[in-house]
Amino acid sequence: MLGPPTFRIQNSIKEGSIMHKTKLLIAGMTTAALASCATIESGQGIDITTYKPVIDAKGMGYDQVKLNMDLQECRQIGYEVKARYDAQRKRETDAAWKKAALGALAGAAVGAVVDKAYDKYDGEAITAGALAGAGIGAAVGSDGVDYTRQVVKFGPTSIIDRCMANRGYVILSAEGYGG
Repeated sequence: MLGPPTFRIQNSIKEGSIMHKTKLLIAGMTTAALASCATIESGQGIDITTYKPVIDAKGMGYDQVKLNMDLQECRQIGYEVKARYDAQRKRETDAAWKKAALGALAGAAVGAVVDKAYDKYDGEAITAGALAGAGIGAAVGSDGVDYTRQVVKFGPTSIIDRCMANRGYVILSAEGYGG
């Protein structure tokens, strides 16, 4: 009984050769481009339902009941902004991955044409084309990710701090860090 066909691409690239170094460079650039899609947001591990900025309520003469009500409302705003940001971030990241995959396919297709044109059929150009295409696609896709938003820079706790400050409270802690 015959099993499934197996394909073997021979690696005729000698270690240290220009083609080998080029492949390593392209693979490194692809990895860097895809890694640029990841962000670590400040306040990411903070539970915003219990987050509280440092406010000297007694010293400043703030009404504690009003402060607690304002804090709850600001927490809700922070939670809503974070949820919208998470949804947008997922769409942006998905788009970046799709562009990387499309780039890899396009690069592999170009590589196949090059392989055929030179009658090599060893897969070198296909591999190099796929890696280069993935790198270019990832770079183009990651360019669409918006890193300028407040929630990206400081997390949802910063939104809560700004909300409280806009309501007239003096925040004593560093923005987004609370106490």
